[in-house]
Amino acid sequence: MLAAGLGTPLVLAGAPAGADQVATLQQKAQYIADEIQAANVKLQILDESYLQARGRVSWYAEKVAEATAAIERTETQLNQDRAHLREVAIEAYVTGGASQSLSVALNGSQQTEGMQQAYIQAASGNLDESETTVLINQRSLSLERATLNKTEQVAQANAAAISEDLSQEKAVTAELVNEQAQVKGQLAAAVAAVQRAQAAAYAAELAAAAKKAAAEEAAVKQSDPPPAPAPVVPAVTVSQAPAQPATVSSTPSTPAPTTGDNAAQIAVNAAQSQRGVPYVWGGATPGVGFDCSGLTMWAWAQAGVYLAHGATEQYYEIQHVSMADLQPGDLIFYGDAGLLYHVVMYIGGGMVVQAEETGTNVMDTPIPPGAYGAGQP
Repeated sequence: MLAAGLGTPLVLAGAPAGADQVATLQQKAQYIADEIQAANVKLQILDESYLQARGRVSWYAEKVAEATAAIERTETQLNQDRAHLREVAIEAYVTGGASQSLSVALNGSQQTEGMQQAYIQAASGNLDESETTVLINQRSLSLERATLNKTEQVAQANAAAISEDLSQEKAVTAELVNEQAQVKGQLAAAVAAVQRAQAAAYAAELAAAAKKAAAEEAAVKQSDPPPAPAPVVPAVTVSQAPAQPATVSSTPSTPAPTTGDNAAQIAVNAAQSQRGVPYVWGGATPGVGFDCSGLTMWAWAQAGVYLAHGATEQYYEIQHVSMADLQPGDLIFYGDAGLLYHVVMYIGGGMVVQAEETGTNVMDTPIPPGAYGAGQP
């Protein structure tokens, strides 16, 4: 509708007021379209940022669990040491150190009452030293766990803030889309009104011209003598066989479906099998919805290659290739070194398959301009 409207003023001369209204609506529609494009870029950036934030939250949660497990292991070891040392010390006191464990502990020395006391003191000293070491380790691990917990909370808050920003941006985009629909409706109505006015004016001009021509013809007939009758020419019948239509034999050609056994072609076929599936933020479900990196992640997984869900992570975990050496299945990235917010899959012939933005479906398009780089999983 917008494309059709852009050419309308050239046809609508003669209705300046309506043409001005159409031009104004065209400008407004173009402005809203630009705003929607900018909003979709923001959504893609927020999508990628949220995926990274969620990954950081998972990493910190894993580290907290590791620190907690380490603390539990040191406590278990301390309890075991405490129980063992006390058992040996009691045995030394009760038996006079005759047991094998005490003999080993005292390195074969004679078992005297003085030595029993010395051993008990030594055992207590060893226990105190062991407890001190464990407590130091526990303190260190507890501090580490507290730091990780705090960092995890910050990461969770950051992810929640990004999610909130994303929700607000989606609401703004939805409002822009609604406004665009209204403007397009107004533009269509304005174009139709001008076209009706032009058609009515043109019809009136034709009627006036026909009336004038009829009046002039009547005046000429009244002033001129009637014309002589035309001579009768005998009809000549010509018999001719009907021409035989030429027969053209043609077999319509149907392009063969793309096939291939290698991993890249499997990934391309998988991605293209999802054409028509809607763009869904954070989506990676076939037949339901994909975002850009969700589509490439899922498609390559069908070929046995597993990528992260995020354009930035995908770029840094695959081998980079030149844009001049692209092969089907290669991934093309958009953004900058700090944040790559969009990724598409090259399918050959200057074309890609992609989940572009909110409001679109998975589709084949020419390679979008402004690529940051490319890579081959």
